Amino acid sequence: MADSRRIGWIDYMKAFSTLAVVLYHTNITPSVKSIAYLVCLPAFFMAAGLFTNTSLSPSAFFWRKTLRLLIPYLVFGVLSWIAWLFIGRNFGEDTDASAWWSPLAGMLIGDVDALEQNRPLWFLCCMMMAEWMYYLTGHIAKKWMRRACVLFAAVVGCVLAWFGIKGIWEMTAALIILPLYAVSAEQGVSLINRITALKSKTLLLIMAGSVAGVTLGYLFNADISISRCRLGNPLLFYLTAFSVAGMWMSLAVLLERFAGKLRLLCYLGQNTLIILCTHIPLFGAIKGVTMIAGIPLDFFQSSAGSLCLWVTAILVEIPVIWIINTYFPFLIVKKRKSPNP
Repeated sequence: MADSRRIGWIDYMKAFSTLAVVLYHTNITPSVKSIAYLVCLPAFFMAAGLFTNTSLSPSAFFWRKTLRLLIPYLVFGVLSWIAWLFIGRNFGEDTDASAWWSPLAGMLIGDVDALEQNRPLWFLCCMMMAEWMYYLTGHIAKKWMRRACVLFAAVVGCVLAWFGIKGIWEMTAALIILPLYAVSAEQGVSLINRITALKSKTLLLIMAGSVAGVTLGYLFNADISISRCRLGNPLLFYLTAFSVAGMWMSLAVLLERFAGKLRLLCYLGQNTLIILCTHIPLFGAIKGVTMIAGIPLDFFQSSAGSLCLWVTAILVEIPVIWIINTYFPFLIVKKRKSPNP
């Protein structure tokens, strides 16, 4: 059952973003891939910022916030590496992969290009860095100075991206997305309450304006990659990013308001970390099973094959989530419980 204490529309927003992430990592057509990338990341950072707490001591912040990302990063990184070393490196698309130790070195520095075993793990590095950056600025007493620091960090990130400097543990990416995290962190619960209280007509207007912003980004600034320091036009990048967050937020609130609690979406939204860490290995497992069944790997290069892979992976994620939450919750720093979809 979905946790009744959770805020449904936030889970919906995260679920939408997660579905886009999984679709992006298939071999879907480039145009759809570009759209999926544009809409998959901003809402994650906005949602994470809503629940930050800069009043914690550094040690408490590390134990409560950083470890919940660091442990899955290390555990799933190593498990994915083992699978890549013995299976992925010898079959399919990774047969010409680099040295066996390269992904482990990539994990130490948080380099997306070296995380051959499970590239989406770069996001956890980026989130950890962003949370610590905001935690440090959050101790500045004057609000205008905090905002100035966040703006300065974003400018530095854009400059570093311009020169192609990624930094360790996705430092540049964290600087770039810090404004998204900070905007929601500054408001916290009050922002949640204000958004929830908006009238439906207002939400529809926000959604229409947000879709227009996303469309502008797609038409004029679609070839971006935060982890690889490709932003295109920085102003268009931020316009698109905030538009994506506004689009998913307004759609999620409207959906909750008129459709109630949708258990599957809630379930996916509550377990985005597991999906993020496991969908790439699941892709490999699904392709392996279909190859044994006589379906060639080339099938998954097509749009139809990519959509089949996307849907199948999401369906398989449901029991995977249940197994991890029930029997291995320590992998994601959770207490043992038995959630049902």
